[in-house]
Amino acid sequence: MTTAYDVPAYELIENTAKKLEKEDAIKMPEQNTYAKTSVARENIPDNPKWWYIRCASILRKIYIKNGIGVEELKEEYGGKRNRGSKPSHARGGSGTIVRRCVQQLEQVGYVTKIKGKGRIITPKGKKFMDNTAYEVKSQVVSSYPGLEKY
Repeated sequence: MTTAYDVPAYELIENTAKKLEKEDAIKMPEQNTYAKTSVARENIPDNPKWWYIRCASILRKIYIKNGIGVEELKEEYGGKRNRGSKPSHARGGSGTIVRRCVQQLEQVGYVTKIKGKGRIITPKGKKFMDNTAYEVKSQVVSSYPGLEKY
């Protein structure tokens, strides 16, 4: 059985984002149209579909880590803040974006909250990710001849 561990992360996130666009519950909130994703960033995201990519990435991280909180996810999406001539410092990502993505994933039923452990993936979410990983693996094998044995 193919899982999210077996395929390249970039391709899995890309295909998952395309599938999440079709979900009714996952829409970019109006407040985040012109929002930066972190205080460490200078501009808003260039990609108009960035919301779905972030939701797909968060879903993959929850799948891989199996129990991760919003604070840990904020750290994952942070970066180094440029402070001019002073040394750079690590800053977290936008908590609002992470929270809203996780809440939308909960509405769809892919993620659930466990008190004291954070968010974990549900069986429905695991099935969704595994099916997407299988599709990605099929695409990769068909585009690179000789990989059938893997």
